[in-house]
Formats: sequence, structure tokens, C-alpha cells
Amino acid sequence: MYDAVDPPNGAEQSQSQRRLTEELKGRIRDTYRALQANTPGFTTRRAQSQMIGVVARALATSGGVGVVEAPTGVGKSLGYLTAGVPIALAAKKKLVISTGTVALQSQLVERDIPAFLKATGLAATVALAKGRTRYLCTRNVAELHGEAQQDALFEADAVLFDQPLSKGDAELARRLAQAYADRQWNGDLDSAPETVPPSLRVRITTPASSCAGRRCGYAAQCPVLKARQDVREAQIVVTNHALLLATLALGDNDNGQPLLAAPEDMLLVLDEGHHVPGVAVDQGAASVPLADRATRIGRLHNLIANAYRVLEKEKIGSLVPSEAVELAAGVAKQLRAFHADIANTWSPAADERDALWRAPNGRLPDEWRPAVESLGDDTQALSNWLSSALQQVSKAKQEDGARDRLQRALGMAFEQVEQQYALWSGWRREDAEGQPPTARWITRAPDGDLVCHCSPVSAAHVLRTLLWHKVDSVVMTSATLTGGGGFRSLAIDTGLPAEAETVALDSPFDLPNQAELVVPPFPVTPDDREGHPREVALYLERELEWSRGSMVLFTSRWKMEKVASLLPPRLRLAVLVQGERNKSELIAEHLRRVEAGLGSVLFGLNSFGEGLDLPGEACTTVVITQVPFAVPTDPQTATMSEWLESRGQNSFNLIAIPHALRTLTQFAGRLIRTSTDRGRVIILDSRLLTRHYGRRILDALPPFRRVIG
Repeated sequence: MYDAVDPPNGAEQSQSQRRLTEELKGRIRDTYRALQANTPGFTTRRAQSQMIGVVARALATSGGVGVVEAPTGVGKSLGYLTAGVPIALAAKKKLVISTGTVALQSQLVERDIPAFLKATGLAATVALAKGRTRYLCTRNVAELHGEAQQDALFEADAVLFDQPLSKGDAELARRLAQAYADRQWNGDLDSAPETVPPSLRVRITTPASSCAGRRCGYAAQCPVLKARQDVREAQIVVTNHALLLATLALGDNDNGQPLLAAPEDMLLVLDEGHHVPGVAVDQGAASVPLADRATRIGRLHNLIANAYRVLEKEKIGSLVPSEAVELAAGVAKQLRAFHADIANTWSPAADERDALWRAPNGRLPDEWRPAVESLGDDTQALSNWLSSALQQVSKAKQEDGARDRLQRALGMAFEQVEQQYALWSGWRREDAEGQPPTARWITRAPDGDLVCHCSPVSAAHVLRTLLWHKVDSVVMTSATLTGGGGFRSLAIDTGLPAEAETVALDSPFDLPNQAELVVPPFPVTPDDREGHPREVALYLERELEWSRGSMVLFTSRWKMEKVASLLPPRLRLAVLVQGERNKSELIAEHLRRVEAGLGSVLFGLNSFGEGLDLPGEACTTVVITQVPFAVPTDPQTATMSEWLESRGQNSFNLIAIPHALRTLTQFAGRLIRTSTDRGRVIILDSRLLTRHYGRRILDALPPFRRVIG
């Protein structure tokens, strides 16, 4: 059902609003011809032409859904732009391209889309959409100027922070504000002239709940409002999966207008689509560190009193000051009491690493229910009071600085309480019959605090609600979607409509002649904590071509650093380990060494196994130290596995193997980036030779020449 290459039967006929007309097909063909003629070195690829067809049928049809697995070299971005831009312009709808990584967002906005528009002669405006907290808030840094004393900076919301603003952070905030005022920088913290530490970032940005929008006294110079004006006016918007889903879920808008586009006016492309299920699950997750939140809520009495004083109100949200203070104090008291209740029930050993308790099948102990219900009710009441206070303070006059500071503090408090309410709502909500349960668990923080968590275990319901049933038309694409068993696993993960057109394209490269897949008979398995790193280090010392560019990928930081430490000093000097410097610096140094003929080896984790483009000599060998199975004790995975097993299904086949295959394929994709690349992918995991699932995984990997055993 999910592997059909032909368009879904009757899809065009059942959609009366829009369809792929002959005129539109002609525009797409003309766009492709112009792209061919005006792009130096353009190579016609059958797989890319197939992709253009799938994208055209999906985006030109109201309610259309297309899913394309496109290996490296297909040219995904040009494929979906060639069909998507002419369709969006003709339909007068907004083409929204959502990605999973900042690197691809930058590549699209700075390189791919401008080059496409120039080559095709199409005229369209382009903007990058980011969340508010990626930008400098000029209101928040304004107190660093004029008569405000440094010690008084952010006094209004100081109760919400553990530490006062340091002198170093205050000085950095001054320099950033000056750079923005002098137009040396656009206020985007991702491209700030200096690295902004988390301790300062939270102080000089503003979330939605604290933002006064166009009523703010600093609106005229606000980087967020300037960026959002560009987004509203753009015909092509590039964003990220998290902001996209949050916007669709919350109906986020600015001045009464949607941030990205109204769902019915959006033609959506989900690039790096394999990230979408994980992002959707994360968006539905919530956590509360009990002792920490008890302390923070306990501090709110000053903020509450300040709100009544500044607003000059006898009542806010039907509560007089003493009632609001008592409500906050009561929530803090309940949090402390519940912390004690859990500690009496669950007592991990003091030396237990990563202590975790998980509710079997998502069901919490009955004796906890009264506390959870009470916390849910009172947290909601406190959230309602904060919401009422925010609504009233939002009516402030623009020049009233005290109200501006109060709004910021109330907004931060509101977000913290809303996160709490999301947790208690998730803990007391009854799971729907026949649907996977919510995962509910507790961890112990390094400081001894107990942290309560909840999370959906499947993205299917979220994506059905927000994407497939809401957005006008959607295309999902990635190099890794099938997971070795067609699109069944993806359909389970995402709730993909049965009528979606799904296509797995062939690689345009001659993979059997360009690369080898090597699986040696490794002497130990990855679960040998001391033995496996030792044998990996010995294998690398003996087998790696140290004079060339290579990459070694790990699933844990501990093992990566352990292997590095076990290498002989002369070889360790040639290794660049993720985390030693920032990513861009490591890559630049790696390329410099390779170009100088010195040889270089990158040691990295998952983020290095995806998205890095190191063609030619920069990467001639990729070593994968073990099959990247999802951690079986991960609470979401364990809860979902329990549910599947209870229904007679094999969770290892449905969850673990597809996840591992998608990640392995991404890792292997670092090797062959062009038609002239040559090299080896080596997997140091003997389970592929001895376990029953080994053959299935090996058969599903790219068709490199095999050297097995």
C-alpha cells in the first residue's frame, strides 16, 4: 500500500480545488530546461526527473502527499524547487521548505535557492524563519544603556534565575547591542559577532509570552519584527521542523497574521524528513524537576505583589493579592511533598548511573493520582492567573518601562508554569483505547533532584492532526526514509495517509564500482565496554589509511573519547575529535590537513554522520564502530515496544532495525558525494555476521561491493 510508484488512484479526481494541469506541466518543463541550460556542469539524472514528477503531482493537488527517498547525488533541493516554485507562484500560495538542520537552512537560503532563481529566471522573494529566541531582544538589552545601573539589570525577573548576570555577560550584551545599533549585525544570534553563552542568551531574548510585539517601545528596532515582516512578504520561506510544528500547533501569529502561512495556503516540503517524527514527539514531551520548580514557584510572591502594584489592580484573574500568593505557595508546597512521596517509593542506589524509573505500559501508581490531580488543578489555576496578568500588562503604554519589565518577568514565569501544567496533564490523562500509551518516567538529576517526564511514543497522531489533515499539500523527502522494509515503518511512525504517493529512487552513482562495504570478523561485540574500544583502536592503527582523509563514527561520546585515548601518540595527533573545537573549525582544519597531504581523521557522533559534505580525498574511508540501535531502555522506545508486543507484534523488527538502518544509511552516505569519489565503509560490529538480523541489515544498505567476513 505504501510502495506504489504510480500516483494514488483517483487523487486528482477527488480533489476539486487544484490539480496538475497541462499548463502547469508546461511551466515545470520550461523551468527544468532553463535550469539545464543555465547551470554550469548540470547533469541530467533520471532519479531527479522522477522526483520532480512526484513533487509536481503532490503540490499541484489540494490534499496531495508525496514521499520521496532520494539518495545522495539525486539533487533533492533542485528537484523540489523545479516543481514547487512554479506551482506556488501559479497558485499564489507560499512554498514553505522545512529542514532538520541549521546547515541545510543556510545552504538553501544562501546558495541553492538564489542559484535556482538566477538559472531559471523565476522571480520570487525568499526569507528564513526562526523562533523569537534566536534573535536579540532590544528591549531586554536596553537597560544596559542610559542611567540603569548594572547591578539593577533584569531585577524585575531576577527571581526566575539562579545566578545574577555576571559582569562579563553584561559587557558582552553591551557589545552585541552596540554592534546591532551600528548595523554591523542583524540581531540573529546564530551569526552573532561573538559566541553567546546560554547564561546570557536566555536574558537577551524574549519568548512569545513575554513579547509585546508591535506595542513594544522598541518595536521599530526589533530584529524579530524585521525578520517576521520579511517572512510574511516572502513567496518562499525556509524554516525548521520544530518551528513549523509549533506554529501549526499553536496557530502562532504576529499582529493577527500567521507566522509562516495559513495551513490552507501552504505548499510544504519537509526536507530531511526522517527527523520529523522525532521532532513531533519532542514537541509533545514535558518534564518538571520537582525541587527546582518548587523553589522557583516559591519565589513568585514578589513578582505577584509587583504585578498588583504596577497594574494598580485589586484583583487579577478574580484573585486578590493574598489569594494569588497563597496559590503559588500551595503549588510549591505540593511539589516538595510529591518529591518526598516519590523518594519514598523509588530509591535508586546513590552510585547508580543514569538512575531512571519508568511506568510500565505508561501506568503510574494509583497512590500518586491524588497528588497529580491536585497539582494539575492548582498549576492550571496559577497559569490562568499569570495569563490574566499578562493580558492586562500588555495594554501598557509603550513608554512605561516598569510594565515592560513586568511583562518580561510574567512571561518567563508563565512559560515555566505552562511546562509544569503540560507535565501534569500528560500524567493524569487517560490513554486512548487502541492507541500507544504516553511514556511516563522519572530520572534523578546530578544534583539529586527528581525529574518527572512524559512524552508521546509515536508521532502519528500529531502529524495526522497538524500536517496530513491540515496543510494544503505536503512533500516529504530524505536520503533515508524506508529503513529497509519499504515505507511501512515510516507510515507507522508518521501516520502517513494510505493514498500518499511513495517512491524510493535509485542512486545516480555507480556504487558497486565506487565503494566497498567491509564487515570484518571483529573479535568482540560492542557491548564489551572495555574490549570493544580497545579492539577498535587496534583496528584503526592497523587498517586505516592515515595519510588520507577519513571519518570514524560513534554512538557514544564515552567510547569516542576512549578510543582516541588508546591510539598511539603519533596517530592521536592526526585525529580531530568532535567537541574539542566547534564543528566548523574542526571541518576547516580537517580540510586544511588533507589538502596539505598530511592526512586527517575525524572522530564524530550522530551529528557528524549526517549532513557533512566531504568529497574526494577529504573522506575516503568511513568507519562505523557499531550498528546504531536505539537504546532499548529509552523510556519512549521501551513503552512503545511494550505496546507493540502486547498486540502480538515484533518491536525489534518494527522499531529497532528500521531506526538502525536509517542511521547507518546516513552514516554510509558520508562516503560517496560525487561520481568520481572512491572509498570504503567499514562496520566494526560482528553482530552483523552472527545475529539473525545481520543479513537483513546488510541487504538493505547501499549496493556497495561487499567484503563480508
